[in-house]
Parts: sequence; structure tokens; C-alpha cells
Amino acid sequence: MEKALEKIEKIISPATEELGLELVDVEYVQEGGYFYVRVYIEKKDGEINLEDCAKLSHKIDEPIDALIEHKFFLEVSSPGIERPLRKESDYVRFTGEKIKVSLKHKLDDNKNWTGILEKIENGIVYLNIESKILEIPFGEIRKANIVFEFSEF
Repeated sequence: MEKALEKIEKIISPATEELGLELVDVEYVQEGGYFYVRVYIEKKDGEINLEDCAKLSHKIDEPIDALIEHKFFLEVSSPGIERPLRKESDYVRFTGEKIKVSLKHKLDDNKNWTGILEKIENGIVYLNIESKILEIPFGEIRKANIVFEFSEF
């Protein structure tokens, strides 16, 4: 599925650029016997809306359909409030935010960490966990996303 995902991304990337959108993430998964291609997008200069999702869906549906032999569902949406962080530029953009990171290998006897993203520099993500800075090599991150917290009134 990894190679299929790469091919799907190659189809989607030019279409998002053409529409002034940014590709945040793509998933190609099987759930409950059904296949899904999930595309998460943002607008470079504002909030994403239903029309943006519909335009991209219309533009990429046929090329992806030609690539995948079996039936699948195409879903195009915003990444939501707990947005994934995939590229180094995402870490720069969301410096100061609370994030959750899952690692490929244990670091200090743990694979999962939650803290404030201090910075990314020279391929190292600096995560503030209760005033202790954890240095995580970018290549060791399996998955990361913003943590949404409800504010109290």
C-alpha cells in the first residue's frame, strides 16, 4: 500500500497546487472490508470550505480511479483541529503548540510523548515536557499531531 500511496500523492499534489490548496496528508486504508482514500487539505491563505473539498474531489477522482483497481471511497476534508504534522515546515508553522508525537523507537523508555513544540532545528524536534526539553530526531517520528484542549470559562 505504500507504493500506491506515493502514486496517489503524485496525482493529488499538482491538483492541490492548481487550486491554491496545501496537501496536509493522504491515507489509503482498508476498514471493515472497504478501501478509503482520505485526503486532508488546507487553504494557503485561509480556511478550507466545502466548495474547496468538492473541487479537489472532482479533479482527482478519475485519475485515482484509474490507478486503483478495486472499489474505494474518496474522502476530501480539512485535517481537523488535531491536524497531523508531516513536513518539517509543519513543525516550524506550529511552534508553540501542544503536540503528541509517536516514535518509531523508544526514547527514554517511551515511544509516545506529549508536550509543547519549542522548535525544529537541523532535523531535531525540541519538545518541552514539563520544563524538560526532549530532543527528537525528525526521522524517528512515526506520527505527530496537534493536541486540542478545550479552554475553561
